[in-house]
Amino acid sequence: MGKLIEELVAQCKKNGVEILNHAEVTKIEPDEGQATVKFQHNNQESHVSGKYVLVNLAPKKLSQLLNGYNPPNDPKDEGSFVKINMVLRKLPRLKADYDLVEAFTGTFHVNEGYQNIIDSYKMACEGVIPEHPPGEFYCHSLTDDSILSPSLRAEGYQTLTLFGLEMPYSLFVKDNETEKQKVLERYLNGVNQYLLYPIEDCIARDKNGQLCVDVATPVDVEREVGIPTGHVFHQSLSWPFVESEEERGMWGVEIGFDNIFLCGSGAKRGGCVSGIPGHNAAMKIIGG
Repeated sequence: MGKLIEELVAQCKKNGVEILNHAEVTKIEPDEGQATVKFQHNNQESHVSGKYVLVNLAPKKLSQLLNGYNPPNDPKDEGSFVKINMVLRKLPRLKADYDLVEAFTGTFHVNEGYQNIIDSYKMACEGVIPEHPPGEFYCHSLTDDSILSPSLRAEGYQTLTLFGLEMPYSLFVKDNETEKQKVLERYLNGVNQYLLYPIEDCIARDKNGQLCVDVATPVDVEREVGIPTGHVFHQSLSWPFVESEEERGMWGVEIGFDNIFLCGSGAKRGGCVSGIPGHNAAMKIIGG
């Protein structure tokens, strides 16, 4: 991901694109032939106008910025995933006789048997943190070590990310910090059942002796990124085919404005990490 982002930024700058970080959009105003985006940057109001505006926001969030846009609002549509990022000094050893690099290069499933997913879903619906929460680990540094500094790479460090399922926003609203710690313990216990020794022995520690672990619940995602209910997919996923005659021939990025289109997961079909809505938004502009 590090190399990918660097190359994208380089290509943008090569083509005269100005990238503005820490700019908060406050309003999107469509007009005939162009659209204006108002934003705050360094405590100053500013704006930029263009022929098209591509928006990578949750539809619910976009409706707060764009008058006349009223997407469907399902109160049950909430974020339901947690993300746990870890820095490891080394890869943990498995009980099974598998090559560590091979085991962790792909998706490492934890408690993702079908029955356990059903049981966990039922517990979450009842307002209880699942006893054996399902999730999956990814060791991104094995396929792209550019996300680590040269010194950490030389010492054999790795990153490990957990994507946890059946963790709805509503479970964390009342006491996010307490529930977050409970979730972390249960996921670490979940992966430890496959290891010769606890994964905690492999996790790096900071200068204060604390484990290098970051847990992000839907409540954290909403607060830090601004996505309503921390829904990382912006809203419930949709089918990859048309569901009405009106949609036939469309790209799935249209929201009722001639020059404002969705390019994120809120587009028809959804995006997740596929990049499909971005492609479709570009094709909408290029080909109409």
